Amino acid sequence: MKKRGQITPFIILGLVFLLFFLIILFTKSYRIEKIDAVYSGEISPIKNYVDLCAKSSASDALYLLGVQGGYTAPPKLYFQSAYAKIAYWYYEGQDTSPTIEEMEQELSSYVNRALPECIESLNAFSDMGFEFEFGEIDTETKINENNVEFRIDYSITIIKGESKAEISEFYKMIPVRLGYMYSIAKEIVGKEVEDPDWIDMTYLVNQDLNFKIYPYDENTLIYSVLDNQSIIDYGTQFMFLFANGFKESKELS
Repeated sequence: MKKRGQITPFIILGLVFLLFFLIILFTKSYRIEKIDAVYSGEISPIKNYVDLCAKSSASDALYLLGVQGGYTAPPKLYFQSAYAKIAYWYYEGQDTSPTIEEMEQELSSYVNRALPECIESLNAFSDMGFEFEFGEIDTETKINENNVEFRIDYSITIIKGESKAEISEFYKMIPVRLGYMYSIAKEIVGKEVEDPDWIDMTYLVNQDLNFKIYPYDENTLIYSVLDNQSIIDYGTQFMFLFANGFKESKELS
């Protein structure tokens, strides 16, 4: 009986230590899970805002590229209309149109400039205790037949207290048939290089695009191409403009 009486206090003491350890472990685990859950919920508006900025930057890039004839920065050779600097795709007998690769680079460069400017408004989240660190931005654009893809690598670290989260990759696909429209516009330019005095109206009518030709002066024609199957944003149809410049006045045939 005496030996059992000596062992009992050690058993009780061991149970107390075990219970104390379990309480600490449970409390610690619960606190971590609670912080993680609150933090994940809080950063959702931030992620949604950055994602919206990525979409807006890509859409704006496409709109500007469309009205400027394949460029987001002012082209070297252009016709100054009342609304935009429209690139010449044909100029005095030469094909001066941009390549697909050049247009992709134009779109990427625009997003690289526009997205960081858009997300400057993240400072509004500072009142909620958030801090941000930004890495380098790199956008890769792919012009396809029926859409344009933007793959944006932009590291944004979100900090609140001792917690951190990172978002870095954004993908946007805009349903604009830019590759298709480009191939038709190139065909038009090719025909004019072969015969500057004739416009193949039959070819234009047979395309599933809405063509309009505006003679701005005796030496300049502006082609407007509207596609009801290409939507930039909020139902806005994509429009592509390009200019043709001739040595002498040109009449439609």
